[in-house]
Amino acid sequence: MNTAPLRRRLPILICVFLSLIATSLQAQTEKPESKRERPSPFIRPEAKPTTRPVSEISHAYIISIDGLRPDLLLLANTPNIHALMLRGSYSMWARTTPNSITLPSHISMMTGVSPRRHGIEWNREFDTPEKLYPAVPTLLEAAKRHGYTTAVVAGKSKFDMFDRPGVLDWKWIPTATKCETADVVPHAVEIIKDHKPDVMLIHFPSVDNVGHAIGWATPQQMKAIDDADSAVGQVLKAMDEAGLTNSTLLIVTADHGGAGRDHGPDDPRSRHIPWIAVGPKVRQHLDLTSYPRLDVQTYDTFATACYVMGIPPTVPDLDGKPVKQIFPEKKGPDELLHSANAGSSSAW
Repeated sequence: MNTAPLRRRLPILICVFLSLIATSLQAQTEKPESKRERPSPFIRPEAKPTTRPVSEISHAYIISIDGLRPDLLLLANTPNIHALMLRGSYSMWARTTPNSITLPSHISMMTGVSPRRHGIEWNREFDTPEKLYPAVPTLLEAAKRHGYTTAVVAGKSKFDMFDRPGVLDWKWIPTATKCETADVVPHAVEIIKDHKPDVMLIHFPSVDNVGHAIGWATPQQMKAIDDADSAVGQVLKAMDEAGLTNSTLLIVTADHGGAGRDHGPDDPRSRHIPWIAVGPKVRQHLDLTSYPRLDVQTYDTFATACYVMGIPPTVPDLDGKPVKQIFPEKKGPDELLHSANAGSSSAW
């Protein structure tokens, strides 16, 4: 039997066999394209916003300064944020989620519900077969569903959790685990000037970065807070140049504070955060602690932004509520700007 032809073909057959094995292994490890690109289920069906309670407000922007403790904000050189407090309503006693860590707290800030309800209870990225997203709609998804344009500019890669397919019109989220506030600002300014998104989240990371590396309340972190204030000033300037100042509700807040080189559950130094609202018709220089029964929480950021944009509640029994006290009272000293009176959704 002449085996020479078989021997000549053997290397080719081995190469083909190894190629088939490699292709099979790659198919097992890669995410199916259909799963990777599946649009968010929370942006359909399309809906129209209800009448906005403050007609002058047509944009809602949230600036989160990661790790910013209220007492350090007040002690630092923060002229831009102090000016916002004079122009708006604020609380230095607002509270974040009980666990007081970045990712769960930001998701709560942007969904209006607790980490247990939105399902994101960890603070790092996982390599999973399918990308993980919150179990309830974010502000960005609710805005997109109601016909608004959306944007996110963030300083940590794990914020890609907001980048569900079909949700963001514009974005800048680093591929590296984290970057610095100075890296974030130019992208925020560019998107504001070039696109004027209706709803936007801006995240400044450096105060938290320095807190973990060197410590909260250290001179280095105080400098990072000064730099965050300068970044806020650049955003304000961009909004003004884009003609957005007189049509935007701006909320400046944080995800947690900290002490030593860390932050964590039920530590008041971690849990208290600043909460400042500025915009058309927002009451000026109002300390919200003048309302003794009002407890501002991070969930209220989502609810307040939805309320002013005419977006109804996204899920039953939200943990957040609109902080309507920032707007002028209508009747007696305890009356709020009721959505029914303003022509907005009675659900709020």
